[in-house]
Amino acid sequence: MKKFIVIAIAVCLISCAASWSQPQFLSKNFEDGEFKNINEVKFHSLWEMFKFSLNNDVERAVWPEWLETQVDKAPQENVFSNDAKITYINHATFLIQINGLNILTDPVFSERTSPVSFVGPKRIHNPGIVIQNLPKIDIIIISHDHYDHLDLDSISTISKRDKPQIYMGLGVSERLDDESHSIELDWGQSAKLNDNSTLWFLDVQHFSGRTLTDRNTTLWGGYLLDIAGTKIYFGGDSGYADHYQRAYQEHGAVDLAFLPIGAYAPRQLFKPIHMDPHQAVQAHQDLRAKVSIGMHYGTFQLSGEPFDEPKSLLEQAKKDANLANDSFVTLAIGQPVFLSSLIKQPQ
Repeated sequence: MKKFIVIAIAVCLISCAASWSQPQFLSKNFEDGEFKNINEVKFHSLWEMFKFSLNNDVERAVWPEWLETQVDKAPQENVFSNDAKITYINHATFLIQINGLNILTDPVFSERTSPVSFVGPKRIHNPGIVIQNLPKIDIIIISHDHYDHLDLDSISTISKRDKPQIYMGLGVSERLDDESHSIELDWGQSAKLNDNSTLWFLDVQHFSGRTLTDRNTTLWGGYLLDIAGTKIYFGGDSGYADHYQRAYQEHGAVDLAFLPIGAYAPRQLFKPIHMDPHQAVQAHQDLRAKVSIGMHYGTFQLSGEPFDEPKSLLEQAKKDANLANDSFVTLAIGQPVFLSSLIKQPQ
């Protein structure tokens, strides 16, 4: 009996040690069983947000059922210069081609952003590049595990074909079918992409979770990429807070920022987690970005505003802030552009 008790205790200790050694438990940002934002924020519960999605009394704009958009059927295989080529695919998914690297952000190609295939937010246009037509992907960056940013089917398809290196926050790799090419990062940690390029995982104000019971068990964030001296900020999903100012203080001004401008209404529900266009303009200014590109709007109806309102409010926000019109832009779906064409050259 004593031998059995000793064995049982040993097994328990080994199991506990394995749990304690998980990266979540080693992070200073993990407390009381969940990750915390740097600033204390009161969020609505996932249940409250779910009720909003079902509440017919909440004012919700009617979106188009379908839009015809441009599709890049033959994207360039590589770009070997520092003049980044950017193709807007949809929502928060961009193909960034620079210095021989093909980088994909938050790849979502599925029809719905939902745990099931037959219900949930449904896309209203095709992706700007069909997933089968993507060039070989070297790097995928994932901001967090929400369904509109972590599409497991898309990740699996690209991973099987290209075996890219996949970067994500702590705990997110457990969501993947294959963790072999994944690298988890805590806020402030960095990784070398090659001899002259580095990536940092930075805090943003948001949350995580894919069910009603796993909220904040994985880490969310944004990215700062320094590709041979070209600095690119990918903001993922965030409410407005001082993390944009801190990103500038720690890494300096950026050449290009991808910032969310949609899924903000009603404000009493979404303000802590999603910026509106005026706040996105403030984030652009905080980052001292040469140019910013708006994202996270017009593909999946996740909130109450009209599908095209984020773009019109962005134009007003730029005027209110006395910003040059070409300093913060939106791209057409499937539209490839070079960074040099977006950044206004000094006269």
